[in-house]
Amino acid sequence: MGNHVEQTRHSQSRHGVGGNFYYLLAGLLITLLGLPFGSKVPGMGLHSMTLFFSLFMLLAVWSLAASRRIFQLGALLVLCIFSIVGIDVFIGFSRTLDILSLLLMTMFCSLSCYIAAFNVFVMHQVDFNSLVGAFCVYLLLGVMWALFYCALFILGWGAFSGINDAQGQEVFPDLVYFSFVTLASLGYGDIFPIGELTKTLAYLEAVTGQFYLAIMVAGLVGAYSVGQKRG
Repeated sequence: MGNHVEQTRHSQSRHGVGGNFYYLLAGLLITLLGLPFGSKVPGMGLHSMTLFFSLFMLLAVWSLAASRRIFQLGALLVLCIFSIVGIDVFIGFSRTLDILSLLLMTMFCSLSCYIAAFNVFVMHQVDFNSLVGAFCVYLLLGVMWALFYCALFILGWGAFSGINDAQGQEVFPDLVYFSFVTLASLGYGDIFPIGELTKTLAYLEAVTGQFYLAIMVAGLVGAYSVGQKRG
């Protein structure tokens, strides 16, 4: 088992699975900071979330460039998202297209999250790039939960008190705010879920956020110890 792990680490380090997480972080920050402003631009509100997320994916895909297969998968997801945006702009609001785009965005976030988490917790690389990757995982968790909430909102399976009436993905900036407040267990109470499903997802997100922080600290300490022993 130990030999297999060492071989996997050697293979992954040789092929460079980790990538450069600075691009991923830049894409996330641009998306999170740009969403509130884009949603207020006339005629862009409905598509601002998808457009900013597409920009994030274009930047983040370079973080996956170290692995050809993962890079190709990321590029394919980016192409699909852009295609959906183009169709959505021409035909107007479509619940089916919105759900499909949310699904593809969740897949891309999951892929990015897996790569970053693998680099930190499996490869046991302790450097600034890995720390950036660990931070990206935390941000990606908040974004993915916001995507889940948005999908439930569009499908009519979930509602939130404190959110103004909006169509489709226009509600996403508010859900991103709610998601990170919940992930960090702040609980301001200005926005709260209505319905059993959304309440369940909310407390699961809060538990995940606290659990991840504990695992991240333990993983980084363990990786540092391994590095010290090897040194």
